[in-house]
Order: sequence, then structure tokens, then C-alpha cells
Amino acid sequence: MEPPTPVSDSQLTAPEPEEDAPISPRRRIGYFLTLFAVLALIGGWVYLLMFYDPGLMIDELADPVFPTQAEKVCAASLAQVESLPLANLASSPSERASNVEKSNIVFRKMIDDLRPLAPTQPREVAKGVTEWLNDWETYIGNREEYVQNLRKDPEARFLETTKGSSTKGITRAINGFAEVNRMKSCTTPADLS
Repeated sequence: MEPPTPVSDSQLTAPEPEEDAPISPRRRIGYFLTLFAVLALIGGWVYLLMFYDPGLMIDELADPVFPTQAEKVCAASLAQVESLPLANLASSPSERASNVEKSNIVFRKMIDDLRPLAPTQPREVAKGVTEWLNDWETYIGNREEYVQNLRKDPEARFLETTKGSSTKGITRAINGFAEVNRMKSCTTPADLS
């Protein structure tokens, strides 16, 4: 038996591919798909950044007249409420009830001042603003009920009406509408917490 011949380093190297060898169809498809994906991503970002217009958000009013006027009315009312003693710092339940009652009077007047400013057309907008004002009325009613309960029971808790589901308070709807329409002063106050 003959001994094996030793293999030299030159015999172990891979052959050099020919420069003029055609690209395999599988590799050509891979290049095309990669190029297409990169161009699609770039095109999508260009569209989003340059041309996409999301339009109005849900509950956002196209005409800024009511939100501008409402913000002024709400800001004046909020300033009045902030000048009153804070209900959560009251020394007794009867004092707390009295403080909440005073702020409720200011909020009732605020809603009375906002109603004549509410748009009447288009119908969907008028309906949305009226619903928001009605939600405020419900919230004020909850506050008034709290005052009555607090005078009977010193341990009474503020309870608000739910809206949309059994776990979401009406303040969420009031504040959502106010925030979307840039009426920061028209959100519910934190005077009870």
C-alpha cells in the first residue's frame, strides 16, 4: 500500500470565481426584494413626513371659535374657584361641604355662560358640544350630591357618574373633549382630591 501524498496549501484554497460568471436567479431575486423593501421604507417615511394629513382628531372641532370663547369663560371661572378655600384642606366635613358648594355655584354659572356660545351648526358639532355641556351638568350634579352626603355622613366619598363603561368616570369624557379642543381651563378641577 502506498502512503498518502501530503496536501499542499495551494491545493486547499477555494477556486477563484470567474469575474464574468452570471449571478444566480435566486441571488438576483434576493437583491431585488432587498432593494424594493428599502425603497418602500424610504417612500413611506417621505409620504408620512411630507404629504400625510391626519385631519381632525375624534371630538376635535374644525372651527376654533367655540373653543377659544369657552377657554376664556372657563379660565375666569377657574380663577374664581382657585380663590376659594380648597375643599380637601378643610378642617371639618361641614367646612368641606361649604367649600365644594361655593365652587359648584361658580361651575353652574360657567355652564350657563357656555350654553349660548355653543355652535348650532353643523348638527354633529352642535350635538357633540351639547353632550359635553350635559356631561358637565351631570358632573356638577355629582358634586352637589356629594355636598348633601357629606352633611349627613362625615365619611362620605365623592362618586361620579360613569360614561362609556362601568369603570370610566364622566370626568374622562369631559377632560378628553376639553384637551382635544385646547380648552385646558375647561377640564374638571382637582379641588376634591
